Amino acid sequence: MSKLRSGLANDRRRYGCYCAPSASIISGPGYLYSGSLTSVTIPGSLFDASTPTIPNTLDDGDVPIPMANMVFNFFGTNYTNNLYWSSNNALIFGTSNPVAEVNITRNLVPSILLGNYDRLLRTFSYANNITTNYSITTLIVTFYDWYMDNISASTYQYQIRLIKENVGYQRQFVEVYVISSPPSPGFSTANITYPSGSQNGNPIDTNGNPIDSTKNSPYNITNGTVFLNPCGSTYSTASPSANTSFVFSSDSTGTSWVFTNNSHVNV
Repeated sequence: MSKLRSGLANDRRRYGCYCAPSASIISGPGYLYSGSLTSVTIPGSLFDASTPTIPNTLDDGDVPIPMANMVFNFFGTNYTNNLYWSSNNALIFGTSNPVAEVNITRNLVPSILLGNYDRLLRTFSYANNITTNYSITTLIVTFYDWYMDNISASTYQYQIRLIKENVGYQRQFVEVYVISSPPSPGFSTANITYPSGSQNGNPIDTNGNPIDSTKNSPYNITNGTVFLNPCGSTYSTASPSANTSFVFSSDSTGTSWVFTNNSHVNV
């Protein structure tokens, strides 16, 4: 053993120091998951009867995310069994409200918005990987940009990784890899053009409800009371490009969230 390594080992024994490995956010696109995934069948009871040409799609519904005992802390509350993927592109924490999730407002439900809009979920698959140092739940969702693209019915796809450090600072990350990108980014007041129109000069969603005036981007985070707007107006008028990725990162309590564009987590 070198003198340097011997000295570090002695310091650890002397001071009880353990330097736990930690994740890092690095520049550039992430990578596609190469392991096996479990597909969740969209229940026939949730078939959208108004779109008979697209069977087995989920409209205004939520799919429970299997977390394999991984605990994700969001604004001081631990979530394991009550975390959902909304068919309108959002991670939902707690009690879901599917019909209202077409256009999530600041005080609807704690959530992470990932292009929140009037969409249809086509496929949902997941994988859980837990090691001593990290817990990772990987989701791959295929969806339709339904309101704007209901004739050609093209599909789009995101890979989402929920990552938690099991040691050290126990930080948390939500990494989104954009496999293919929808033409419409979603509902927010930073956008100046609304295909669903306006009412009394104010923009409305596809259900005729007003868009939250504090919603700067459809890629956003709300604690159930206020929007944090970590992205500013990024992706308000255009969706993220295909084959790119971005990261939301937080402390162990999921309270302080930071957006890092064009990046991924190195685990």
